[in-house]
Amino acid sequence: MFRSMSGFKAQYQGLTVLVIEEFNEWRVLIYGAGTTIHGARQFSEAKAKEHAMTVARCYIQDQKHGELASLDQMAWEPATPEDWLVWGARCNCISDPITL
Repeated sequence: MFRSMSGFKAQYQGLTVLVIEEFNEWRVLIYGAGTTIHGARQFSEAKAKEHAMTVARCYIQDQKHGELASLDQMAWEPATPEDWLVWGARCNCISDPITL
């Protein structure tokens, strides 16, 4: 079955942040070298982007103990077909994702 998906991506301190709309909800996926984080589902684009930025900042601060760059540096752009491959590979093969 085909799924209607649209979304946005951004880069933040070595992490790729995806915010994807699937039907009536928005999902958050953040990934980088050796890291995949599934955010909580949201019901608006604005809330999903806000949640994604919060999760990314918390990860950098708590796990990497890195200096936080300004969130103004997160430039959202439309997701591309290559992002759908990443989305499918990282979301569909995980049976019990960790949700923040």
